[in-house]
Amino acid sequence: MRDYLAIAAQYQADVLNGAVPACTWVRLACERNRRDLDHQETDDFPFRFDPEAGARVCRFAELLPHIKGPKAFIVGRDEDDRPQWNTITLEPWQCWILTTLFGWQRASGTRRFRVALVLVPRKNAKSTLGAAIALYMFAIERVSGAECYSAATTRDQAKIVAEIAWEMASRVPQFRETFGIRLGSRTTRSLSIPATAAKFAPLSADAHSLDGLNVLLAIIDELHAHKTRAVWDVLDTATGTQVEPLLMALTTAGVEIGGICHEKLGYLEKILDGVATDDAFFGINYTIDPGDDIRQVSVQRKANPNFGVSVQPDDLARKIAEAEQNQSAMNNLLTKHFNVWIRTESAWMSATTWQTCTKSVRFADLKQYPCWLGVDLAEVRDIAALVAVFQIARDHYAVVGRFYLPEDAVQRSPIAQLSGWVRDQFIIQTPGNQADFRRIEDDILTWADALEDLREIDFDRALAAHMQQDLKDRLEPKVGRDGADRLVITVPQTVEYMDPAMKLTERLVLAQTLEHDGNPAFAWMISNVVIERNYKDEIYPRKAGGKDSANKIDGPVAMWTALSQAMRAAEKEPQFQVFFAGGR
Repeated sequence: MRDYLAIAAQYQADVLNGAVPACTWVRLACERNRRDLDHQETDDFPFRFDPEAGARVCRFAELLPHIKGPKAFIVGRDEDDRPQWNTITLEPWQCWILTTLFGWQRASGTRRFRVALVLVPRKNAKSTLGAAIALYMFAIERVSGAECYSAATTRDQAKIVAEIAWEMASRVPQFRETFGIRLGSRTTRSLSIPATAAKFAPLSADAHSLDGLNVLLAIIDELHAHKTRAVWDVLDTATGTQVEPLLMALTTAGVEIGGICHEKLGYLEKILDGVATDDAFFGINYTIDPGDDIRQVSVQRKANPNFGVSVQPDDLARKIAEAEQNQSAMNNLLTKHFNVWIRTESAWMSATTWQTCTKSVRFADLKQYPCWLGVDLAEVRDIAALVAVFQIARDHYAVVGRFYLPEDAVQRSPIAQLSGWVRDQFIIQTPGNQADFRRIEDDILTWADALEDLREIDFDRALAAHMQQDLKDRLEPKVGRDGADRLVITVPQTVEYMDPAMKLTERLVLAQTLEHDGNPAFAWMISNVVIERNYKDEIYPRKAGGKDSANKIDGPVAMWTALSQAMRAAEKEPQFQVFFAGGR
């Protein structure tokens, strides 16, 4: 019998010493586990690692048969002349995940981890891993009334893990007989144990109701495809009466960074980075690092832990060669085979690229610099944006934003992360179901009073007329009517204004001379910008997914409204002309 703990420990060591190619997030996951092993049962870390609990699940998994592929064949027959199938051999990374996930225990003797997020590209046997975990918790743990589910956005997707588990059980009669397992039909792909009232079945978002569940285990397949957080939240809530439940997502990357999957990935990254602490949350993300060349075998191994096993090197090399000739194919390849989050549309800039310019930027520290305030208003569903653009130097800008959304729009939005951004005050929630224009107007005046060199308050024409007049009236006692008229400006939302502002932003970000505070809601809006290009190669911003999409780009539009005016002012000064023309 193999020593699974030794295999897992060697894998962890090989990741950390560079013998196994690994991305930043895999290394951080291994570093977290190494730290935990060093600190177990200390006063500030009340968990212990149970070697037997970690090894037991691996032993069980290797008793299960292969279901598909060249390794799914009959190796002999038992004493009753029933076929015996070739069984699974766990790879080192799988041993590491299973021993870590099931080996850690609380002082009560129950499992430490209650939530698990595993991101791994296609063809890396994630569904097989999920089926093994499902059968283990369904049958081996012997929890009375255990409800175990494989869940997804559709029943067909939910059946993928359930089908593998069902076929595994059907091919091992000794397993069924030992634990009293009954097979449901091929249509339902369900399993049950009458003696303990346990069941395992596929579950989908299109089911009549997800209420009334009492979940011991839910394996959510392809979480990236969930447009809302509804299924996750219902299943998470349904684990409340269990002593040691597990909510586990097995998924590839996707294209919707406003969804529940990207939200949970962001939370995992904070945990691995040490920014957040959650001892009940386990996760690992097999992907590549920025700047990696996917033609290199070491990079292919980084993202694909089953490289050379279920991921065939020749097939992956062929797909890479084909994708290099087609950008849409390349985007799909990066998402599905390298776990890189990329929109299917022609995105203007990724959130990751934008966030490289995050600095300790505060409005109060910038008030002495020339400033343009950009305002993009909204009434109901869109985000109202107020963005301050400060000119620090010739080719150096800083951006600070405030974003507003009515309470009703927050509650109705399908964007999973919105409520968290409101909680963390990255977006200001205003009462009711209409934009609070008075609150926005007051904030504009507060900023205007604090600024030592306010150049303009620049509005998109839409919805702006009433607020512009109010601002002029309220500013008049301080700056006079002529001054108020010069301060409060309407800026046309045309390609003539947007194109140069967008292209300047690209150059500033590339040069790392645009600073912002890292607001994740602003980064999300940046990632929602797709470009429309005319015959002059001028660009104009559009919203990813079309005008009816839940995606928002109001923050970037407010920034470009102000930046376009800052550019026009700066272009009058000869020393700035070369930079704004695209040179340095």
